Amino acid sequence: MCIFILPASVAAKDAEFIYPFNNAVTFISKIRIIGKTGDSQNLSLSAENSSGKKRLELELADNYFSCEVQLALGKNTVSLSNGSGTINSIEILFSDRNPDNSYPEGFSPYYLHSKNDLAGECRLCHPVNENYKAVSVQQPACMTKACHADFDNAKFQHEPFQKGSCASCHNPHGSENKDFLKYVGSALCFSCHAEAEKMSIDAKHIHHPVLKGECTSCHDPHQSNLEYHLKRESIVGLCSGCHGKEYNSHNVLHEPVKAGDCIACHMPHVSQSKKLLLDSGNNLCFKCHKERKAEFENTFIHEPVKKDCTICHDPHGSETLDHLRNRKDENGNYIPVKQPIKELCLDCHRKLDPEFANQIENGKYRHDPVDKTECTSCHTPHSTNNKQLMKLPISDVCYSCHPKEKELITGSLYKHGPVRTDDCGQCHLVHGSENKHLLRTSFSEEYAIKFDAADYSLCYNCHNSELILEKDTRTTGFRNGKENLHYLHVVTKGKSCKTCHEIHASNQAFHIREKIPYNDIFTITLKFTKLPDGGSCMAGCHKAKKYDRIRPEKNE
Repeated sequence: MCIFILPASVAAKDAEFIYPFNNAVTFISKIRIIGKTGDSQNLSLSAENSSGKKRLELELADNYFSCEVQLALGKNTVSLSNGSGTINSIEILFSDRNPDNSYPEGFSPYYLHSKNDLAGECRLCHPVNENYKAVSVQQPACMTKACHADFDNAKFQHEPFQKGSCASCHNPHGSENKDFLKYVGSALCFSCHAEAEKMSIDAKHIHHPVLKGECTSCHDPHQSNLEYHLKRESIVGLCSGCHGKEYNSHNVLHEPVKAGDCIACHMPHVSQSKKLLLDSGNNLCFKCHKERKAEFENTFIHEPVKKDCTICHDPHGSETLDHLRNRKDENGNYIPVKQPIKELCLDCHRKLDPEFANQIENGKYRHDPVDKTECTSCHTPHSTNNKQLMKLPISDVCYSCHPKEKELITGSLYKHGPVRTDDCGQCHLVHGSENKHLLRTSFSEEYAIKFDAADYSLCYNCHNSELILEKDTRTTGFRNGKENLHYLHVVTKGKSCKTCHEIHASNQAFHIREKIPYNDIFTITLKFTKLPDGGSCMAGCHKAKKYDRIRPEKNE
């Protein structure tokens, strides 16, 4: 037993315990008690447990005291006294079941540096100067050959670790937290990083480890060979540890994914945007794809583009060029397809317009770009200044594959109405149809055929049926007085529209043909002259004849 007598000039007050705290549960049988002497006089320390009561030997340094205590299983009462009686006391529970959560009410674990490390020697960490005064402000370096020699010299080190300032995070004297940390979980990290990293708890979206206060799920608190002293061998390796590898297992990867740079798009801690994205919606994509932002300001913008690029593109990767989305199997894997762009388009257009989708998939006659290549042969997928998201004006798109028609039309003086208005779709279903030449409805290809009104239903989409069906009419300009010359040629004589008219264009008024094919053997020349109130026609099938709407002509 050793009792220290303090100078008589001080008053008995302010002596207190620093470590451990009251009602601590420890799993080490021999611990060190540390406290402040304050102004106490005749200071002494005693421990009482199942082995009895014992006075303890104190060690003093400036205004602090310390003492080793051998604990007995169960409760131990350590009392601080002076000549007048007990000043302060604490209770310590020693348990040999580590960890055992069944503590008496009010008790909590006390974690401290092991005896073998500290050996009760303050000067291991707190050296003294030449006057033998403790230098408590010195930051100890714990990585020596004798202590913590297993730490190597990794490329990226946490600043406190790098500076040897272990006590910035750990309390070597003891703590109620495991690994004798000053605070639990992220509370310790936030004591330095919260403001600098803008990890606000008010953020709309918080990464699960941050929300749970588990910073060390991603960061090594000491050092690593990865920037930000992250765990694992790479950022993508770290992220896939929780999120799986399916994100980077595709044949076609988004460049940031390919580079293993998840944080090019995602905030690692908190964000105001869903999925912890750096920015919301297309604004995130525009950070890299700057050229697209101006493009998306064109007159006609694809609806998915207005909403979110990820409707069409998988931001991580897929089995398709430009990491486009497609149907997935029951396991969530993309199904390889021959025409991925077409399949992607149909995923939406089947719902938006089932009839249109049916033309593409099941039409008896399908347009080659639809059937053999991709939708982007004609359409731009993002935006354009042309209707229907066409790459060029409709006729120019058509001409790019139909050069003969282009030569005929551009070299002719008189064009069919839909051709003049640049509307090929007025006669053609440009994706697929049940009729040859992708026509909207039936139309006879013959030059001479027994009359059937159904053969001319395509023409009736624009022209009044009386133009053909009425013997006497004023509906058509092709009449001699009231006599309907369309009726005469088509109904009576069995000629078709194609007999006299070029479908697209010609150099004669009303796009009248210049030559009529005859049984693939020879052609018949057709000469038409437009007159103020009618016209004249000279063909190989009859002599020159005239018609006049005001003063009917008498032709032989």
